[in-house]
Amino acid sequence: MKSKSIILYIFILLVFFKSEDSNAQKNKEEYSIYLIGDCGKNNFTGTNLLNLKKEITANPNSTVLFLGDNIYPSGLHFEDKNSILKINAQLAIVENYQGKAFFIPGNHDWAAQKKSGYQTILNQQKYIDTFLLNHSLLKNKNSGIFFPKDALPGPSSFLISEKLRLIIIDTQWFLHAFKKGKKLSSKETEKQFYHELDSLLTLSDKNNEHVIIAGHHPLLTNGKHAKPKALARFIVNYIPPFQLIGLAGIYRLLSQDIDHHKYKKMRSNLIAIFNKHNNVHYVSGHEHNIQLFKENNVNYIVSGSGSKVSALRTKKRFIPSYENDKQQGFIQLKLSKDNTFTTILVDETGNAIQIMNY
Repeated sequence: MKSKSIILYIFILLVFFKSEDSNAQKNKEEYSIYLIGDCGKNNFTGTNLLNLKKEITANPNSTVLFLGDNIYPSGLHFEDKNSILKINAQLAIVENYQGKAFFIPGNHDWAAQKKSGYQTILNQQKYIDTFLLNHSLLKNKNSGIFFPKDALPGPSSFLISEKLRLIIIDTQWFLHAFKKGKKLSSKETEKQFYHELDSLLTLSDKNNEHVIIAGHHPLLTNGKHAKPKALARFIVNYIPPFQLIGLAGIYRLLSQDIDHHKYKKMRSNLIAIFNKHNNVHYVSGHEHNIQLFKENNVNYIVSGSGSKVSALRTKKRFIPSYENDKQQGFIQLKLSKDNTFTTILVDETGNAIQIMNY
């Protein structure tokens, strides 16, 4: 009896260590992050989204990020059935997906920068979180899908895979001129945001993690939002008779360009923090094309051709590693076993183009 007990004990140990080894091997498998932004034009699931659905359904060891402007032209209004159809067209592709999904807000989700933006953000948060909690197989459905919560700027942090951290921020919060979520005053909320972001990146450095920081607005771009509009900006900001025109809407439109003073301040603060840390990848939408940059060891990706395409400027403000403004598409970031990323563009025909390794 004693020898049988020893054999049984050894067998249990072997099974346990085999299971541990299997789990360790699983954690070292390739992991993908799919990036798609500005999908909110159509009230049906178009070819680009169907291509994405095919990719993620076949690869549950992954995360998909919807990078804002999920509902054109002015966010989710419960009385507007068309706005609900537009978000449903995107939710449909993740219902049977067994990975993780996140939706982040863009300026159009904030009611295109209007006063009602605060409420439309809360509407979208409630609708997406509730719908996918009840109608999806997502791994993270119980903890929520739409981030940051409650019209706050974030940062919202998630360890989505071994040594891979996702940090979600709401860049429109810094540009919004009207009511928005606050922890204290706007100034103190902003100060706390930058402190928390820097602290998270410091922790990731110590843990040797790759970090994906997702926001809607690009920090480097050669798209239409990089076009100089200095004269128009000066007039609506500083010339009294024209300030009324600015308040009527032009000011809000100009706030979406990288030379707007609020945008410049946000951009400067974020880049200064990123440059202090290792393994940072900032991903965004807003521009309706694909752009890749590398500056001071930080990788910048624009993937905003989810439902529309807009031309890049011929006069470049920044030197791109790659750009594409010819067709809709999305980006796949593949983290390999050797801890390196491969960037793959999947265009609207379903063709995969490997862009770079880093």
